Amino acid sequence: MLQIFPEPSFDQTKTWRFGSFGDHPCKRACHSDQKPMTCYYYLIIHNDEIFNPSCERYLDQQFRFRVNGREYIDTFAVKKFDGFDDCKYGDGEQMGVQVVNGQLPGQTIEVCQGDTIVADVINSLHDITTLHWHGLHQLKTPHMDGVPYITQYPIEPGQAFRYSFEADNFGTHWWHSHVGHQRGRGIAGALVVRQAPSEDMHGALYDFDHSEHTIMLQDWLYDGEKSAFPANILIDGVGRKADGRTKNKSPTLYATYTVLRGGRYRFRVIFNGIANCPISMSIDNHELIVISSDGNDIVPVKVRKITLHGGERFDFILHANQKVENYWIRVKGYAFCSTNKVHQEAILHYDGAKQRTLPKGKISYEYEPNGKELNPINQPPTADNNLLTIADLEALERRSTRATIPYRTYYTSMSIRKFANEFLFQMDEITFALPPRMSLLQSRNLGVEQFLCNKTQQATLGLDCRGETHCKCANIIEVPAFKHIEFVISSTSETAHPIHLHGYTFRVIGIGVLGADKINQIEEIDRRTPLPRRERAAPIKDTVQVPAFGYTIIRFYTDNPGYWILHCHISTHSEMGMAAVIRVGDHKQMKTCPVSNCGLCKSVL
Repeated sequence: MLQIFPEPSFDQTKTWRFGSFGDHPCKRACHSDQKPMTCYYYLIIHNDEIFNPSCERYLDQQFRFRVNGREYIDTFAVKKFDGFDDCKYGDGEQMGVQVVNGQLPGQTIEVCQGDTIVADVINSLHDITTLHWHGLHQLKTPHMDGVPYITQYPIEPGQAFRYSFEADNFGTHWWHSHVGHQRGRGIAGALVVRQAPSEDMHGALYDFDHSEHTIMLQDWLYDGEKSAFPANILIDGVGRKADGRTKNKSPTLYATYTVLRGGRYRFRVIFNGIANCPISMSIDNHELIVISSDGNDIVPVKVRKITLHGGERFDFILHANQKVENYWIRVKGYAFCSTNKVHQEAILHYDGAKQRTLPKGKISYEYEPNGKELNPINQPPTADNNLLTIADLEALERRSTRATIPYRTYYTSMSIRKFANEFLFQMDEITFALPPRMSLLQSRNLGVEQFLCNKTQQATLGLDCRGETHCKCANIIEVPAFKHIEFVISSTSETAHPIHLHGYTFRVIGIGVLGADKINQIEEIDRRTPLPRRERAAPIKDTVQVPAFGYTIIRFYTDNPGYWILHCHISTHSEMGMAAVIRVGDHKQMKTCPVSNCGLCKSVL
């Protein structure tokens, strides 16, 4: 295969990058009376380089300036370029990456609710790949969810696959590879589904919703380094080099976001978190009015700092009401990022401020803004007015209703435990592993059940999954279709885990911490004395943290039959087995995918 598809040269891959030119016709103002559009994208996934030859232009003396002995690149000057700009600057540290159409992060797909997205994906890697459309429910097209061997067969090297689906729910979403750690190497981008202004319940709160104010954050591991501890964070693919890196003394390129004084701007922030590194974001001298989480409207809350876990998105409104200057946008990493004291900055630039002047204020890992924090790590609801958990938020809905009593409550756990000479990353004390060369959705009528398992079945076989047995199989949690159900998800380790459910959004009706001595008895505790639950206006999300030695309670209506993965969004954890699949309904209730684009022929290989 490597001889058939050799590593392409930089000059060869330049011809693949036409997808980045110009605005897409589907990027438009949305209106309630307009006809939906079919929005076509041609996406080539390929290997590339950070700090490739195109970046030499950035080093021209006319684009560089010095402050306190350090060199920086003038963001505004370097963008005034009529030619094709193929530079992926990163933090100036040269390394290999995997990208789509030559962009880091990948292009932002912007459509209106109800549009049909058609994306032809060509795999020019030497590995399999898929794309997952994180935040979209795929209600009509479950085979387009993009999870290899669960909802589709992967795209092999040299092959193409056409994704075609409706943008079924509005909000700030994103797309990314769902194979290995590919999204950590660059295969990810924003997906914004807008509403008509007449339907936007927050529309009166802001004046501008610019594409350039969609921000992709990512923790960053350098090429060849196997450490689970990120060395840096990138903001829209660029940033200051990590402290202590001297391999390449390139000048710093900061991401810069321009506002007009007096304007009210909607910012959309997406965290492509790879490692165990939740991050916080704040902007000097500015309050953030948070209006949405994971694309779902909330009653606005005013904070100074937002914490994001892998896969989460938050929209906030910034009122540009300060002096015409430049201000630091600060991003700080915690957990495994605290080891290297990882932090990154970008610049909020008021139009009219000097372009070659850095913001005031020292940058350091120790900096913390004063004021209210949203979504703190490992924090249950508290009387502290400066800490606001997800469970404290209130969904903004046109009609508020009481939570429906669930048909059934399911209990599932996320654990990290030492077994022999390795660490196991599990759900329900089972390391998730799929049967070879079978995709669950496509093979559902071919006897796939014989290869599946769950914790009850393992116990019936006499296996002690919590003790001396390493249980490893395709953990399937079966739930009925068209019922209101509840999941109590616990973390039995000292790590908070961001949990993501495909195919659905859910209400977060409870978050709490029981402690290491009680968390393994959570089902008995909840049945004896029910854990606190929010019964009205609980916030709606698709990704949420489960606190260390704590729990998160979610509810949703199972109106989307199929096989839907539930997994930790820390890349290493999910790839090593911290996942399960929720099988909603029986096979007859699941939608049939078209043979022409379902990969059914793969099931007989």
